[in-house]
Amino acid sequence: ERRPTPPEAWPWSVVERIARDTACGVAYLHAHRPQAILHRDLKSANILLDGSYRVKLADFGLARLKALTNSMTGNCGTVQWMAPEVLGNQKYSESADVFSFSIVCWEMLSKACPYEGMSQIQVGMAVLNHGLRPKIPGWCPDYFKDMIESSWKHEPAERPSFKKILQLMDEEDQEG
Repeated sequence: ERRPTPPEAWPWSVVERIARDTACGVAYLHAHRPQAILHRDLKSANILLDGSYRVKLADFGLARLKALTNSMTGNCGTVQWMAPEVLGNQKYSESADVFSFSIVCWEMLSKACPYEGMSQIQVGMAVLNHGLRPKIPGWCPDYFKDMIESSWKHEPAERPSFKKILQLMDEEDQEG
């Protein structure tokens, strides 16, 4: 049974729809062949909503085709949404977009900016070196909390793909 959504929060149906649409859009990019497309700057400001709260992904200025045999490097995007491997200027792949998605999901739950009150340097160092992540509100449904926590794991290989995220959301819909 889901805990009640506080009155100041977005309606759960809206949060779930935006999360699902965003995951679906990025899954489509990652499934592009012959090479996956990485968004590389997934954040709330780049998720546009139409009048029916349907998602339109925006700002593909940093998007790149991923070569089939190698991962990318390079520090791009906005620090608060960046995966540890991007912050550390290490090779990264689709899982960096998954990390960014988890921060967007947290934003929708909290209606706050990630790591508010911290400088970009403080955020980068804390996320990369100390595993800092925002606190998920207690009213968040368990399956969604688990999805966020698995999506912002430090190790990229431990994060689910967007295909897996969509499967988890579909399973929850069928159970709920």
